[in-house]
Amino acid sequence: MPGGCRSILWTIVWSLSACVAAQAQAEHEHSSHEFEVFLAGQALGGSGQPKPRDDNSWFNADVILGLAHDKFRVFGEYFITPDEHDLERFQVGYEFVPDTVLWVGRFHQPASAWNTEHHHGRYLQTAITRPAIEMWEDEEGLIPQHITGALIESRRPLGTVAGMQFSGGIGAAPSFSNDNYEPITLVDSNPGKHGLSLSGRLAFLPDYAGTSSTGLLWSHDQIFIRTAAAMASLGSSRFNLSIYGAYADWTFGDWRIITAGYYVDVELNRPAPDESFMSGYLQAERHLPHRLTVYARVEDSARMQRSRYVALFNDHSGDIDVTLRGRTGGLRWDYAHRQALSAEMARVVSPTDQRGVEWRLQWAAAIP
Repeated sequence: MPGGCRSILWTIVWSLSACVAAQAQAEHEHSSHEFEVFLAGQALGGSGQPKPRDDNSWFNADVILGLAHDKFRVFGEYFITPDEHDLERFQVGYEFVPDTVLWVGRFHQPASAWNTEHHHGRYLQTAITRPAIEMWEDEEGLIPQHITGALIESRRPLGTVAGMQFSGGIGAAPSFSNDNYEPITLVDSNPGKHGLSLSGRLAFLPDYAGTSSTGLLWSHDQIFIRTAAAMASLGSSRFNLSIYGAYADWTFGDWRIITAGYYVDVELNRPAPDESFMSGYLQAERHLPHRLTVYARVEDSARMQRSRYVALFNDHSGDIDVTLRGRTGGLRWDYAHRQALSAEMARVVSPTDQRGVEWRLQWAAAIP
């Protein structure tokens, strides 16, 4: 990000923070605010490949700012590492009926089972890493995650206890370069052509005020390819990516189960043949005494090995960029208020049968 844009952005963020403080002192009955900073530091290593997958930075911070006044909403998320500074989300919304908000801006597309819940805050997820199919665009993610346009979110009661939740987005899809998606950024230039993106989520909530949910996911993105190398490899100048999925995030007693399955359809320009593949994961978590949580995750896929689309995400560096199968286990210790230490180990296999072992140690916190 250019230095001038970064300075302007920080000025806006801290100005809004001052407004938040002023609003809190005034205690206006129709206003509220949210300001949190999620911090994480990690040590990582592995064998069988030059470096582990996922975010390889030793430190990251995720700044969340939300303002509400009567029916108006403003929400922003700014992600920081030593090598990256991104305005991940910035949305302006209006609650035109209770529990139904129409947002305009850059948002996380709702057809991701994992990222909609945990976003970039490492403290919010029990595991250190996210499933490979849920990776961000700059981490060789196979599914577009950031869309710029309009998003509607609604939650309605169902009976006396349960509820239904709906999210739907429409906007500009990312473009595709040599080995990753490039979504529209709000603070920099946006070269290339951007097609239409549609996405949605329909979820059942067994407890309207609880955290458990299960539902259906769908998205359709028109992707334009920016580079000649990617066009030649895929045999197409653009493609339509359709995703059909189902998920469950269920807590019962000391157990939590998170699972999702995706069917990904890639429609190419003729005469290149269309293709598809499937990917899914199952993560089980168990709370133990002394504020410990043990977890394990299994990831698997089908037909990735034959997919030219999946092969686009391999940057030929020798790393495992895409995971065909994965086995992950770890332990988290919430040793202090809003602070946690975690240890994790994973075995991964790529579509080209490259194998690796990864380990990570992480400290994560939320402030305040």
